[in-house]
Amino acid sequence: MKLYKNRSLTAIRGSLMAFESPNFRVLWAGRASSNMARSMRVFLRAWMVWEITDSPFLLGFVTSSLSWPMLIMPFVGGFLADKIDRRFLVKITESLLVLLWGAVAGLIVFELIEWWHFLVSSVLSGMIQSIGRPGHQALLGSIVDKEHLSNATAWDNVADTWPRVAGPAIGAILIGVIGSGWEGILFASTAFMQLFTAVTLFFLKWDPVEQRAKQKGSGERSSFFDGFKYLWNEKVLLGLVSIGVAFAMIGGAAGFMLPIFADAMLGEGATGLGYLMTVSTLGGAAGAVAVVSLSNVGNRGYILLSVAILNTGLLIAFSKSEVFVLTMFLVFGMGLAQVMFRAMRMVAMQILTPDDLRGRVMSFQTTIQGMTWIGVMILGGIAEILKRPEGLDLGMIKLGGDIASGVADTILISGITYGLVSLLCFLVFPSLRKFQ
Repeated sequence: MKLYKNRSLTAIRGSLMAFESPNFRVLWAGRASSNMARSMRVFLRAWMVWEITDSPFLLGFVTSSLSWPMLIMPFVGGFLADKIDRRFLVKITESLLVLLWGAVAGLIVFELIEWWHFLVSSVLSGMIQSIGRPGHQALLGSIVDKEHLSNATAWDNVADTWPRVAGPAIGAILIGVIGSGWEGILFASTAFMQLFTAVTLFFLKWDPVEQRAKQKGSGERSSFFDGFKYLWNEKVLLGLVSIGVAFAMIGGAAGFMLPIFADAMLGEGATGLGYLMTVSTLGGAAGAVAVVSLSNVGNRGYILLSVAILNTGLLIAFSKSEVFVLTMFLVFGMGLAQVMFRAMRMVAMQILTPDDLRGRVMSFQTTIQGMTWIGVMILGGIAEILKRPEGLDLGMIKLGGDIASGVADTILISGITYGLVSLLCFLVFPSLRKFQ
């Protein structure tokens, strides 16, 4: 019994090794606050745009706008993260987000908000985050020892998922029970959470001279394009980016339809949407914990392949579910699989990237997230076509015919396509399957 207890304690300490660094504890607390704020904004923005426009296309259009700048600008952010003080870079971007979302909260409180305000603010937020996210990922590699990096990256994903559990639940309760007047207060609270994140960065123990020496490395890889060259020569990294693109454009893009699914197909309204987003985030939180426990194991490639297959099956089953309780279980599983997929890719990319290229290589991850808008726009357009009474007649197969069937068939198409493309990526990059 004593031996078993000692092994358990050793396992627990091993899973918490990243928190031995005071800097990581501070950075993690800020990340948790920032992601709580973002989850609340995602919920409110999606519901308010759907409520104002009653259009799946405009919902997809506004949702996608956050990602538009992320196709190009992260490469600039990654280059800056390798060239200037990383802490200073993240301080600036977090402070700008405080000002932006404070302004949006003011528009809501004074009842001046229009759907296009969310469009403009999302684009601006995307520009700021495009610069800040590569800086954060590079900062993570600067404050923890290399042997703790995989564990720190896994815990960083916990900070990206666990705080979001409360966001949709709070939004659903306050909007559904108290009324829409609380939307402005909720948006204002997200600005205060963002402010907390900005303040935490001032508590990092940071030697700019020492960190700049690490970032310079050998001095031979100072070009803007060196990140592209390194990625091209490292086939495992190239494979990780490829499957990430497949997930962002196809497998993960269907999530934006949750407001329509909850309202038109399940008839559960804002409260039902809050429950679905909450169980999705709970699934993601479970997935993030699973990745922490797997952060130092081998066979990462085959685990990634298994998770991709699992996510495909869940997407297909979700598209056919008309029972709310069953849908909640499926959404939980999708959240778990999707976070595991993303987190394991992030851990692998951090491990394989040298510090002097970390900002430029990790900028690809932000760009992958930016590609989601392409899939969102495509799926939103398909749903818009399939919701028409005539639907789409393919002979033996009839798709759509109303809003509920149109959304369900769109998700079915995305699930099948994502599964096929993922399998193709693992076939094209055999080294990805064997990655340890």
